[in-house]
Amino acid sequence: MLSLVLPTAATAEDNRRVLIITSYNPDTQSMASTLGAFMRECEKRGSDSDIIVESLNCLAYSEAKTWTERMTGILSKHMGENAPGVVVVLGQEAWSAFLSQDNPEFKKLPVICGMVSRNTILAPPDSVDLSTWMPESKDVLRDFGDFKIVGGYVYQYRLYENIGLVKSLFPNTRELVFLSDNSFGGVSMQAMVKKEMEQYPEYSFTFLDGRIESLVEVSDRIGNLSPHCVLLCGTWRVGPSDDFVLKSTTYVLRDANQMLPTFTISSIGLGHWALGGYVPDYRNMGADLANQSLDYLESHGKAAIGPQIVSGKYVFDSQRIDLLDVDKSLLPENSVIINSPKTFWDQYKEEIIAVCLVILFLVGGLVVSVIYIRRIRKYKNMLEVQSMEHAKAKDEAEKASEMKTTFIQNINHEIRTPLNAIVGFAQVFANANAGPMKKYAAIIERSSNDLLKLIGDVVELSNLDSGTTNDTPQPVVMSELCRVALRQVESKINEDVEFVMIPPTDDRPRLMYRHMVELVIVNLLHNAFKFTISGTVTLHCDTMPGGKEMRVSVTDTGYGIPVEKHEVIFERFTKLDEFKQGGGLGLAICRTVANRLGGTVTIDPDYTTGSKFIFIFPLLD
Repeated sequence: MLSLVLPTAATAEDNRRVLIITSYNPDTQSMASTLGAFMRECEKRGSDSDIIVESLNCLAYSEAKTWTERMTGILSKHMGENAPGVVVVLGQEAWSAFLSQDNPEFKKLPVICGMVSRNTILAPPDSVDLSTWMPESKDVLRDFGDFKIVGGYVYQYRLYENIGLVKSLFPNTRELVFLSDNSFGGVSMQAMVKKEMEQYPEYSFTFLDGRIESLVEVSDRIGNLSPHCVLLCGTWRVGPSDDFVLKSTTYVLRDANQMLPTFTISSIGLGHWALGGYVPDYRNMGADLANQSLDYLESHGKAAIGPQIVSGKYVFDSQRIDLLDVDKSLLPENSVIINSPKTFWDQYKEEIIAVCLVILFLVGGLVVSVIYIRRIRKYKNMLEVQSMEHAKAKDEAEKASEMKTTFIQNINHEIRTPLNAIVGFAQVFANANAGPMKKYAAIIERSSNDLLKLIGDVVELSNLDSGTTNDTPQPVVMSELCRVALRQVESKINEDVEFVMIPPTDDRPRLMYRHMVELVIVNLLHNAFKFTISGTVTLHCDTMPGGKEMRVSVTDTGYGIPVEKHEVIFERFTKLDEFKQGGGLGLAICRTVANRLGGTVTIDPDYTTGSKFIFIFPLLD
């Protein structure tokens, strides 16, 4: 019997395998950054543990009923001889699916959680209607004693502190409204808030539920809330149709009722909508999770510490404080204030430094002038005092005069010499029409075009921001528009780059905003040719199914763009390569124009041999 038991025990103790189960694709930005930090910390510690990553691939709340079965399949695959020494679960969806397991063998697995909240719900059964399902809120620290939770980090959404802010800052409040979206996290927050609101019978309480209410409906309800109402924000990322809403939609909700006091329990709306709130201190936990996992394995289970609560903080928006006339003395101690007005120094730092340098230059010139003036006066006084030595004084006076003349001549020479050189070279460039001068002229022309492109981008962006574009819908043949766009960027095409255009199969005239569509295509082509040294740039146009939208893709074989930069590059003045000409405005213009048209500009994350930009916009006929 001992011969059978001891080898098994030794194998269990020597098991250094780590199984990581994620809620969604590891290529997504937040998951990739967490996994990256996890791996780097393991390498830093010199760990030889086998790390296996599995994904539930949770795409939307509408498929939540399948997550438990997916988790069962993953765990079953890694049991027996393949059993991991520790399981790391990342993401609220995967964590709920794990806690929904009934198999006693699964519950014995040592597990560490990350990117999850303390409050959770179990995965929904097949019998419920997901649009109205209201599950029971569970506490990770208290309600899962039959699971072997050996570590992890959990965020805690503290409704108590936020209700305290409501009572302190808006004592006349009679009604509370909680906003959440059509996501698993939104339903989890709903369940928690509903449970905890039982402690506050003095408030009338309702939900704004993104599972059944669209942006327009939520906006209308917010606009009609009473003056004695306070809004609590949970999450707002996914609409009723499983579509991800844009960040700008929270501005729409804000503008529906500008004077509505709004608090956030999860940081949504901070910086433009929410007055503030007590929120978790979000950060990348990858390295911490790696250390917990390795400590547990290396100590053979003795380093189990259970899940740790991530601290929170009070955060407030200075501009919203002023708008709602909130008494700042009532804010909790150690509160973080954002959007504070800039000081005079912060606002005009560069101008102040420039003025100081000019003043310093002028003062230096004045000092030099004073020194020369004093020297001349000294010679003059010497002539008056030493009148007896007239010959000597005259000689010294002549020397002083010669010094002055030499000084003036030298200054005149030093100024004229560079001016003559500049004028001479300017004439050479102006008259050059052959030989190497063509190369110089080409450089001047290319630089001028780059400058004109930059100025044009700034003007276009300014017009878009101010809404002064006067583009009107007109029938357009896409193949013709694409050829016009190509002619505008031909100077950027390298000799080793092949251009391929695939027009739409239905190339009849379609009604659209010609100038704005052309502007996006020109900038995408300009970007592709600039970063493609050799290979192919393909422009492909086709009509989306249904015939109501046009899709334009620009694909190149250039440098490519890291996944974590896929959204950053659409911000203004963002450049991944500082050595390339340009002001970093082209893609920002594309995103702004696409939004103005009611369309989108995105990067295909599955294309890895360069970059592929996809522009989708509605047709107006």
